[in-house]
Amino acid sequence: MGNEALGQIRTRLQMVIPHPRYEHSRRVEEESRRLASRFGADLEVCATAGLLHDCARDLSLDQLIALWHRLGPDRRGPDPVMFNSALLHGPVGALVAREEYGVRDPRVLNAISRHRVGAVDMTLEDKVVCLADYIEPGRRFPGVDAIRGLAQHDLDAALIYALGATIKHLVDSAALIDADVVVIRNALLRESTKMPKAGDTSAS
Repeated sequence: MGNEALGQIRTRLQMVIPHPRYEHSRRVEEESRRLASRFGADLEVCATAGLLHDCARDLSLDQLIALWHRLGPDRRGPDPVMFNSALLHGPVGALVAREEYGVRDPRVLNAISRHRVGAVDMTLEDKVVCLADYIEPGRRFPGVDAIRGLAQHDLDAALIYALGATIKHLVDSAALIDADVVVIRNALLRESTKMPKAGDTSAS
């Protein structure tokens, strides 16, 4: 997908999602480009997925559930621990990107689907878009600077730290936790030779 096609997607996206969401999506697109260049991922795939990652985020819960049920089991994954927008908008977003924005590249669609918490078998492009969503310049949350620091040199370590921060936030909030988040973090830990220590912010 070339610059002209991406420009057309930007124009349409800007008309159908709220302005703050659009600005966030543009920042994730640019952060995805930077990370793709740094770690050798496909820049075009990452930029397109970064731009469209939240294309379904502002649909109503009823709309998300209806669209989610249209996905086959192999594309929607296991049933989420609960039906909410945060968990559903990734896989539903891949469907919207394909049907409403004409995206056909499965690498782009997978990266959109997996951007919320990743997946056990993430590709390099999946990791880039997932991390870009965490660390785009508009993000402000405890630990984000440490994640950005890790992202300068170690993609997996940054993702491990980010997923750990997500789990901690959910525990502190007494919220339900999708078991996939823990499974995915464990898979990354097994693959990584550099495991970030809890509370270590030296990389920032």
